[in-house]
Amino acid sequence: MQAKPIASYRRELSALADLQDAGTVTYTLLREADAYCIRAQRDTAPAVECMVCDTGEERVGMLTRFLYENAVEPAQVPAVLYDLCGSAVG
Repeated sequence: MQAKPIASYRRELSALADLQDAGTVTYTLLREADAYCIRAQRDTAPAVECMVCDTGEERVGMLTRFLYENAVEPAQVPAVLYDLCGSAVG
């Protein structure tokens, strides 16, 4: 079974000196056969994907929105998800 996209959020980032570079980060929530996957990708860099197991669609949707609203960098997504729910696998 192929992953089914559920939601996608696109964040435009402005350059902030010594904090972040300008660019775009896209957060996508996918439904896999037995888990959900959150994908984060900055511009054209390789995407970071994390499987989130034992979590319902509503909660994983809230986690995806949290990442978007807080402009979490893709490289930080696994650590943030682990801190929030303890079940992220990169």
